[in-house]
Formats: sequence, structure tokens, C-alpha cells
Amino acid sequence: MRTTILATALFTTVSVPAYAEYQGGFANISMNYLDWTSHTTHKSGQTSHKDDFAYLELEGGAGFNWGELYGFFDLENAFNNQHAEPGDNQRYTFKTTGRFYLADTGFNLYGHVYGTYSLPGTAHGGNFHEVNTLYGIGYNTDFAGVWFKPFVALHYVDQTFYSGNNGYVVGWVAGYDFQLWEEKFSITNWNEIELNRNERYGNGGRNGTNGAIALWWTPHQSFTTGIQYRYADHKLGEDFWQDGIVYTIKYNF
Repeated sequence: MRTTILATALFTTVSVPAYAEYQGGFANISMNYLDWTSHTTHKSGQTSHKDDFAYLELEGGAGFNWGELYGFFDLENAFNNQHAEPGDNQRYTFKTTGRFYLADTGFNLYGHVYGTYSLPGTAHGGNFHEVNTLYGIGYNTDFAGVWFKPFVALHYVDQTFYSGNNGYVVGWVAGYDFQLWEEKFSITNWNEIELNRNERYGNGGRNGTNGAIALWWTPHQSFTTGIQYRYADHKLGEDFWQDGIVYTIKYNF
């Protein structure tokens, strides 16, 4: 199943129909640092070991007349030893998202695959993986300069400790671009609410929340910097509220 999911993710990201009309896109590489709150680090110290960490990210997206694609790939703790202590070990994370428009209705067929893996090494928390596959219906709209893309999707998880159907997810991505003092800024938010999860899924109950809200500044077309408030509740291997700040600098291609 894991091989099938990864193959599907790759195919979705790179295959574009011959009749597709490209309408715009973006790509960047970034350096990021996630600073968990002391509450989060302390309370997860004997379980998921949420230590602060740096990560490198490749990110990109493209729009076509038939839909849109988005994806990223992260290498976490890139400068640490592969077999570091739990929470400090190297990990990689990827996501690919597709929206396929249903004519001009604003609705779209929605799907995304999100996965995270610890690099091999059982001694310090390695060999863990979790891949979440969502498939459902989305909607694209905008109002007063705010773009808003909600979705409702069924949820399948392939995880070290449980694989199978895992309820459904209600979520969205949203953003607002503006200028202040002749500088380019934007506010973005992504949020996912997991509902009716399988009792064998070890993330603290039937429901959970995961997301981030960010402020971005682009002083030059080649560079963007930002700060994100990262949050999760009954998610990321814990049954309590977790939060932190992500500091980011991007080079835009």
C-alpha cells in the first residue's frame, strides 16, 4: 500500500495532460526553524519528543485550466546525525495536493497525500512512518480580496501502528495579499479538523486539529521571509494542545 501511495503522489505531481493550459505557478527553496513552546517540549518529553528543529523545504505549485497542483518536500534535522536522540533524528516529509475543477461551478475533486518518515534506525525513534491520503470535494472562492479553498474528504492512513480508514477531514487553505508602506505582505492559514478517527489511531481520541497561520513579507521578488504560528490538538502523537513558532526565509525561483 505504501508503494502505491507514493507512486500515486508522484504521478499526480508530475503528470499533466497534453491539453492543459498553464496559467501560472511558483517555486521556492526555504530554510525554516520550528521553535516549540516550552509547554509542548516539556509535556511531550517522554512520548513524541518535540524538540526544536531546523528543516529545508522545496515547495511549488501550478495552476491550469483544468485544475491546480501543489507540493513540498522537507528534510528535517538536516544537519543532525541520522541516529540522533528521539526528536533530533533526521526525518523527511512530503505533501502533494490536486484540485480538478468541475466545470465552472467552483467545486473540484480534491485529493492530497501527506507523509512523514524517520530515517532508518530503531534505536532512537527511527523507522516510524505515517502517510495520510485524503479524497473528497473542494471549493474555490474569494471575497474582499481573501481567497478561500475549503474541502471535505475521506481519510485513509498508512502508519507504523495502524493502517486503514480513519474517518474524514474538514479543512481549508486561505490567504490575503496586501501592501503596507509600499511593501508586499500576505497572511495565510491552513487548517485540518480530523473527525471520527479509528480508535487504534494513536493521536488522542476520535477528533483532532492541525494547522498554522502565517505572516509573509516579500521585500524583493527573489526573497520572502515569514513567521508562522503552528498549532495542533489531539494530533502529532499527543492528546493535548501543542504550539510553536516557525521562522522562515525563502528564495523564490
